[in-house]
Parts: sequence; C-alpha cells; structure tokens
Amino acid sequence: MTFYIDGPNAHELMPVDKVFKKRVVEGVEAIVAERAIDADESGEQAEKRSRRRGAVESYRAVDALPRAQGEVVAAQVMSAPVVVVSSDATVSEALALFRTEQIRHLPVVSPDGALAGMVSERDVLRHLGGVTDNYQRQTRHGSNEKVGVLMQSPVLTASADTDVRHIARLFVEQRVGALPIVADGELKGIIARSDVLKAVMRYFVLELWV
Repeated sequence: MTFYIDGPNAHELMPVDKVFKKRVVEGVEAIVAERAIDADESGEQAEKRSRRRGAVESYRAVDALPRAQGEVVAAQVMSAPVVVVSSDATVSEALALFRTEQIRHLPVVSPDGALAGMVSERDVLRHLGGVTDNYQRQTRHGSNEKVGVLMQSPVLTASADTDVRHIARLFVEQRVGALPIVADGELKGIIARSDVLKAVMRYFVLELWV
C-alpha cells in the first residue's frame, strides 16, 4: 500500500499517517446498568430485541455469501484505460467528456502525458456558475478558459497494490471523489466511489481492519 502526491514535476511519497485521521476512540468498556428497566420501558426493549433478532438473521444470510480470498487491491477494481483531459483543453471540452463518457472526474495531464491534476464535474459547474468552494459568489467564467486554470493540483494518488478498504476509508475521511492509480510515476487507472461499491457487490469486502 502506497500513497503519493502527484502534480507538475512532482511525485512524492505520502506517509500513511498523514493520509488518515487519527482514531478518536481507542476502545470501549462494558458498563453496568444503574437501574432496572421498568414496565413502561420493557415494551420498547422487547421491540428493540425483535429488531435485533431480525438483523442477526440478515447477517447470518449475508455470512453464507461467497467472500473474496485475501485482500482486494486497487488493480482489481480500478477503471482502465483512463479517460484524461489535457491541461490545454478548454472547459467546454471537459464538459463534453463528462457528458459522453458518463464520468464525474477527469485526470488532467500535461503535454508530455504526466499527471498534472484532477478536475471534477462539480469544479467545472462552479467555475461556470461563479461559485467558489465555500459557495461564495464570484465573477462567472467562460467555457473557453483552460482546464489547467481550475484543476486541483497536486493530487493524492495510490499504488496498484493498495487495499481497497483503505481507499474506501480515504473517500470517507478526506471526502475524495476519485483516486488516480499510478505505477512508476505513470497513470494506470482510476478508482471512483462507484468502483468501491461495485467491489463490495462483487467481492463482499465489508470487513474493516481493527
């Protein structure tokens, strides 16, 4: 598992401890009830027990499903080849790619093909609508401007052997919508949130690390 920071003339290793948030809760301890449940609470408690039994039955059914052997890594679920856009392309050209390819994130590449940044459909719509990341009004921009002006750079990337569970955690904690996959400094694939959901359906990878 390896994460990098990629951008124009940059390909640096990103320490894992800087990628994920530190745990807030280290552990839990059992507690003793301070008083007995009275008659009014017992009915509600019985209903909760009934729901719990239903959940247990559902989990048992899920346990019977086939599971993947070992971890599932980025190379197994990433989309490839990757649809990219040049940093010299216009915003309107990027919009056309979003529409025709039915995607929401585009890696931006420099003229020599190196990963320079990322642009999302939301970035483009905010750019055209005159809205900042903090939803503040600003001057509207034209569709003939270059993608390189509004792309996010540098970007976080991952190696092809990165556990998909770590990528899923990254999506949640860092609010990342898509993650480019690189090998030897070259863009090999991309993983979006929908790819993680497909991995859950295909491999049933729901177990998280302790």
